Amino acid sequence: MSPSALIDPEVAAALRCWHIAPAGRPGTVTLTGRAYFADGDGVTVLLRTSGGDALASDGGVMAARLADVGVDVWGPTRAATAWTETLSAFKLHEVDGRIVGRRPINQAAALASDISSAMLTTDGLRWLAAPERESKLVRQFYQFLDGARFAYDRRPTIELPRGAKVRPTARVNTSGRSVLVQAVGGTEQALEHALSLVQRIERANYAFDQRLVLLKGDPTGWPPDHLDLLADHAPVGFSDRMDQVGQFLKKGTPLARPVPADL
Repeated sequence: MSPSALIDPEVAAALRCWHIAPAGRPGTVTLTGRAYFADGDGVTVLLRTSGGDALASDGGVMAARLADVGVDVWGPTRAATAWTETLSAFKLHEVDGRIVGRRPINQAAALASDISSAMLTTDGLRWLAAPERESKLVRQFYQFLDGARFAYDRRPTIELPRGAKVRPTARVNTSGRSVLVQAVGGTEQALEHALSLVQRIERANYAFDQRLVLLKGDPTGWPPDHLDLLADHAPVGFSDRMDQVGQFLKKGTPLARPVPADL
């Protein structure tokens, strides 16, 4: 399919330096092939037109990439300040974790270039990440796996269908299946990161019982709405109930939803 069949022909001509392909949402295209991150992953810009305007975004990729290496772009951190200043410099802004911009349609190419440049610039914020230190919960989880003699990999690299990579806490390997586990110690940001991660792992064809989010404590220590949403995408276990977690990992015994349906 020619680019002009996917998007306004004049816009397609202006974007001839990009590879243009359909995106998941009707009317939206992906722009690739022009820029790459330092780790070799390609930069992808999402673009669509509406009336006389072009709208573009990074699809939430940058916030996820930075969260994967422990960089907080929302809290009172140097990285958050640099994130905001970078987007402002490119006349872009953030909406729900996505870098977005809107310009007149005759500036579509410049908008795509600015989104791409902002992505490359903000990717440098990974160097502001604190040296990786395992949380107490993660250490306890590894000790549990060792004690129960599970075969597992720490921080495995999982490649997603479009080439992006994620690194959950562990991959537990049994004779019947592998389970990707994300342990969450106690912050709302970490919980949101876990939700994002299991949603992306789902796209990598890991079945529901091949995903697990392990939360600190018990269900009473977490917002019910957050737990309910998380349980839609992965089984949820708790560090105060490791016997149940062990049965889930070993035998596939289902974990009850953390929030009863009648609440």
